[in-house]
Amino acid sequence: MPPLAPFAEALAAHAAGESDPELRLRSSLGEDEALPVGFFFRTPGELMDFERYALELCRGRVLDLGAGAGPHTLALQSIGRRVVAVEGSADVARLLRARGATHVVHADFRYWWRPGFDTVLMLMNGLGPVGTLAGLDRFLVHAPRFLAPGGQLLVDGAEAAPSRPSRAASRPPAPPWPPAGAYPGEAWIELSHAGRVGRPFRELYIDPETLARHATHAGWRPDVVFEGGDDAYLARLTMPS
Repeated sequence: MPPLAPFAEALAAHAAGESDPELRLRSSLGEDEALPVGFFFRTPGELMDFERYALELCRGRVLDLGAGAGPHTLALQSIGRRVVAVEGSADVARLLRARGATHVVHADFRYWWRPGFDTVLMLMNGLGPVGTLAGLDRFLVHAPRFLAPGGQLLVDGAEAAPSRPSRAASRPPAPPWPPAGAYPGEAWIELSHAGRVGRPFRELYIDPETLARHATHAGWRPDVVFEGGDDAYLARLTMPS
């Protein structure tokens, strides 16, 4: 099974009216928990403070990378913003169109690009899909292609918080965390739904200091513009003129 198929299946079940479809996450950080699928369908009034602030900061043409079920795309559309949503799962992209998103692209944003956006939005651990610090460096070199002159990249993040699995939890997916010398936020994630288990995949959780260091090395000017609880933050990256 593809790594993200359980995610797409759980979203589709929720959209079809199933009450609380089970989406389970196991990670090499020690997590083994059920994710509330309704979280991915939140209305504008249900967004967290830093998400609402990120939407307030959006200007001009907006590109929502890793849009998922579209809570941020649809919130921006509702106030008249022009938004292109990019989603890596074909099934989730179809769901996003069915939910009313007007401009949806099915693509892996690590390799796809389209120029001329004033704001690139990456929320819900938006840099997670780059997987590793090496993947982050590649993306930071790639991402300026999206931006119009003076454009901005708005991304949220949270530092990895390794936990000890409960006695009832299964072993975290292989390979074990952390390999010698690895950055702690380079996690392995495994999702399952209705007894069907996807392949493990990489997910990056990055602290703001490490993000700032890598962004500066790639030529960006990073600023943390919001700090919330649970080590969550919102950063704005711009290219010096």
